[in-house]
Amino acid sequence: MDPSKKREIRVLRRLVEAEGYLELGMPSQALARLEGIDDSGPLLAVVEMLRGKALWVQHRFDDAAHSLRFAAQHIHAPFDRPAWLALSWYYHNRGETDRAIQSLARARGAHFPDPSSSR
Repeated sequence: MDPSKKREIRVLRRLVEAEGYLELGMPSQALARLEGIDDSGPLLAVVEMLRGKALWVQHRFDDAAHSLRFAAQHIHAPFDRPAWLALSWYYHNRGETDRAIQSLARARGAHFPDPSSSR
């Protein structure tokens, strides 16, 4: 089997494991499964989405926002919507109302400019 296919299968397996840990409410274990995924290629946005979710559950909102922002910018609609929704909450809680509204609009499918690029 092609080495790149083997690597892709390993990454997919770890993504599934990380998502399973998140469903069980075990964000530390999810993050541990995501660590060491050094070359995820086209799956990097999915890795960052799961990392953002795990960090969010741990109340590490600034770190989560970084990962979620990357995922939102690199995952195609409509699959980017959960990341934009989480970012909307993040910006709202920081008092950044304009960015929160723009992120919420993106989560709902509106095509506004990326609110993360305004700063």
